[in-house]
Amino acid sequence: MKKLLFLSIFVFSLTGVVLSQSIGENLQKVGAVYSAMYLQSFADALGTNLNSNYFYSAYVPFDKKKPITPHVGFRIRMMGTFLSDADQKFNYSYRDYGNTGGGLVMGTYRVVNAPTVLGDKTPAVAKFYDDNGNYYPVNDYTLIGGVINTKTVPFAMPEITFGSLYGTDASFIILPPVNISNNVGKFSIYGFTIRHNLSHYLKKSPVDFAVQGGYQKMYLTESNNNDLWKSTNFFVNGQVSKTYKFVTGYAALQYETYTADINYIQTGLTTAPKTIAFSLTGNNRFRGVIGAAVRAGFFVFNLDANIGNRFALSAGMNFIIL
Repeated sequence: MKKLLFLSIFVFSLTGVVLSQSIGENLQKVGAVYSAMYLQSFADALGTNLNSNYFYSAYVPFDKKKPITPHVGFRIRMMGTFLSDADQKFNYSYRDYGNTGGGLVMGTYRVVNAPTVLGDKTPAVAKFYDDNGNYYPVNDYTLIGGVINTKTVPFAMPEITFGSLYGTDASFIILPPVNISNNVGKFSIYGFTIRHNLSHYLKKSPVDFAVQGGYQKMYLTESNNNDLWKSTNFFVNGQVSKTYKFVTGYAALQYETYTADINYIQTGLTTAPKTIAFSLTGNNRFRGVIGAAVRAGFFVFNLDANIGNRFALSAGMNFIIL
């Protein structure tokens, strides 16, 4: 179990390294509008991951004669969101002055197929065109490239589950600030879920069904105590499951939100350094979940598919301690 915990923290910390060191260095060179387009696909993927894999069964123990049924579990949740080619590039343009050889004139700087943070590492180039469409290479301006060229964004985290009280259980997701390095800063996450089983109200129900909600906050705090990336995610779902011997099939419909607040200092300007702050909203609102779990003694392994604006696979290694 220690190895699994170290693995989840490693993946978790790896995300922090990419977020803080590489993204932080790149963002310092560009403004808010460009940064928002540069980071959007990553925010979509991270939001999808953080709202994934919070259950593997809708069953929660309930007995009127024994309303409290103590149980404690430990989970390693692993998620991966899959992206498309379109998530790795974007187009951008802005109006400014450029040198045409005869002086400065107003025109348009165009950036075509600029890499997102998950795109090609080759820096994008802004090219100047006057209002007649003439291109003047002397004004070429080098921007930033991607951090990692990938269409898959993985994530993993530990979770503690406990319950139950009158058919209700809960979980905590807590990772106190982990110091990645003195140059990078600290990575932390806090959250909880609560779930109530509804099937016990219908004694002859052939399946278990429940409702669940959760809330979580994640921080990437730089060494100067600036929260470069501060996100909040929320979800609520209706879930159903059926168990046959040691196999459980489950499904859910879920509503979710994800918001990330970005804050950094833009440098390299002709004026004094400028504070940049803006928010990103994940594009996933609804998803369907379908999966299966296999139990062997005190261990449960589950795997599910998450279908929404983004497609994700998630898995869990679940240890029933009590």
